Amino acid sequence: MTKRVIEKVVVLGAGTMGARIAAHVANAGVWCALLDIAPAELSADEQKRGLTLTGSDVRNRIVRAGLAAAVKSRPAAFFKPGVESHVVTGNFEDDFKTLRRG
Repeated sequence: MTKRVIEKVVVLGAGTMGARIAAHVANAGVWCALLDIAPAELSADEQKRGLTLTGSDVRNRIVRAGLAAAVKSRPAAFFKPGVESHVVTGNFEDDFKTLRRG
């Protein structure tokens, strides 16, 4: 039997389950990307701040919120403080290329 090493994991969906899966992958020391949809509309706060739907702050709002919820969750999803920095965030439209092998 050939031993396989997992080098990269991409989790699709940053809801409760997806964000916690990404946390456990990062806890294991494996590179992880967490992707979710890009919003179709600006929030009221984003409109007040003059942001646009093309900015990465807006386009990655949903995935960042999912990761932030995992960081704050109790019991803790991340075993050590700072491990969340090992999870790369993005959205399906801009970052789907992350799924490419290599």
